[in-house]
Amino acid sequence: MKIFSRNNKRSRRPYEVGRFIHLPSATPYFFEIILKPETLQQVGILSKILSVIVNELAPVLQLKVSTPIPGRAIRVLLAVDLKGGKRAAERIVKAIKDVPGVEEVEYAPPLFDGVALDMWSYPPTFSGDRVIFMRKGLYESMLKEGWKRLGGSFAALLYYAYFHAGQDIYSKFYSKYRQGSGNSIKLAEELFRLFGYGILKFTKLTDKEALVKVYDSFECSIFKGAEEPRGAIVRGLLAGWAAGYWGASYDEILVKEEKCIAKGDPYCQYHIYRI
Repeated sequence: MKIFSRNNKRSRRPYEVGRFIHLPSATPYFFEIILKPETLQQVGILSKILSVIVNELAPVLQLKVSTPIPGRAIRVLLAVDLKGGKRAAERIVKAIKDVPGVEEVEYAPPLFDGVALDMWSYPPTFSGDRVIFMRKGLYESMLKEGWKRLGGSFAALLYYAYFHAGQDIYSKFYSKYRQGSGNSIKLAEELFRLFGYGILKFTKLTDKEALVKVYDSFECSIFKGAEEPRGAIVRGLLAGWAAGYWGASYDEILVKEEKCIAKGDPYCQYHIYRI
């Protein structure tokens, strides 16, 4: 029996985000199903919903369930390959509405041939705050052009902005998890990974000093071959997070990027001090 280990790099796999289907050979339909809050504690409701799809002999292409929040309705987003088209979709809606605990069902046909997506969700949120997705091509162009035209001034601006962002997010979010043995640190490491910034490891954290490693930094990985560190955004975020953890101000924090994958090191390393 395999149990997940946070130290096992082989457990990490790319995850394709979004509710989007592009299958030229399919006829993808999306369904949004709203469940009553009390169904969170009920057994078998998803099985009953999926049995409706099985009865239509329709392959399931994607299944997403919203993050559970006590007292709030649950959203199920389901994509199926529906050769029967509109009539089959209407039969599915009618049958799912009869499942106990279902409040509402809607469907969306393909946007065009072979392409369908979640038509209902906006804005995306995490823990109640709005989030955005940014493809690599977009942030890569922005960062490379900024460094090319402004150099160190661009890095200083990014560091300053993201320092205050990191400090603010610690105050508003991570501080709630401060109790317990390293809870806020564990959560920071895993959310850093989950949001795609890289693999974060705190190797030391005292009252006045932090040593942090970042593997596969999203920022520095696009500058491989540079002769100097490129971690302005990540450096600022980590320094701001540490400032929030310590209750320190901007002027009390010193951070050095001692290693960087942009200049050939196996990981980026940030040494943060409270002075």
